[in-house]
Amino acid sequence: MFNIAVNQLKSPADISAIGRHQGLLLIGSDEASGERRNENYLQLFRADGQGHYQLARNILLYKGSRKKGRELDIEGITSDGESIYVIGSHSLKRKQLNPAKSHKKNLKRLHGKSIIHEKSRDQLFRLRINSQGDIESKQRISLRKLLRRDPVLQPFSAIPGKENGVDIEGIAVHDGWLYAAFRGPVLRDGLVPILRFRFDDPKSDYELRFVTLGGLGCREITRVSDGFLILAGPNGKGPGDYRIFHWDGRDTLPGADRPQSGQGKIRLLHKLEPPAGGKAEGLALLDESEQDYHLLVAFDGISHANIHSLVIPKNLST
Repeated sequence: MFNIAVNQLKSPADISAIGRHQGLLLIGSDEASGERRNENYLQLFRADGQGHYQLARNILLYKGSRKKGRELDIEGITSDGESIYVIGSHSLKRKQLNPAKSHKKNLKRLHGKSIIHEKSRDQLFRLRINSQGDIESKQRISLRKLLRRDPVLQPFSAIPGKENGVDIEGIAVHDGWLYAAFRGPVLRDGLVPILRFRFDDPKSDYELRFVTLGGLGCREITRVSDGFLILAGPNGKGPGDYRIFHWDGRDTLPGADRPQSGQGKIRLLHKLEPPAGGKAEGLALLDESEQDYHLLVAFDGISHANIHSLVIPKNLST
């Protein structure tokens, strides 16, 4: 059983990331809140033992501005047990076409100069909190320079996220390494990049690994005992499948000089059926047994029943 009071959520229809930290449930939104729509919060919820979660603390991570951007666009939350990591999408955007506008004005929106870069999205936070939820330390970096220099990601770093440009939508941590998962770009043969790096020196201590998700992009990634679970969904805004894959963490990119035993493996575990109007955005591991994963799945776009519990067998595809 899982239950959380909708009125305790800052942006109930815009949940984009969930995670776990020392028994707490962590929730973030891809939309800012507050009177000026520029406050970006990490919300902490504590379970009461009966599957009900109560708000424990709201942590104001970032307060945006008109100049730098109002939204952090939180897309991933993870914890290594000591530190919490919260990542923004690092995506560009452009205004949507408007049928009520003239053809000339809509055409202008397709020009390169109309692409908007909000620096507020280019952030990755590492913070430590005490038992009361107070921040003891907070550090912040950006991956923007890395994205612009990497030979694979560089061409896509100048394209809006909803147009197959760079769009980070999940983050996981294991053995001191962070794994940032991309909704876009989706490359030739359906390859999707996973950026493996260290927080303290990402530009010089990183590598790209690749997974194939049947043409889908990553919507979330979470660590399990023998690898990662990836929540996959449409790269764009249109309809499409939502699926959960198991990935062993190794690069799946083929090569004649790479023995099959050294190539990464990914397999489909489950096909999701989102509630009407919902888009699967967040994935958190509650518990793991020898047979099953007990998960929480968060859905963006709906204000009620937006977080579901789900049990998936490890050895079945459905």
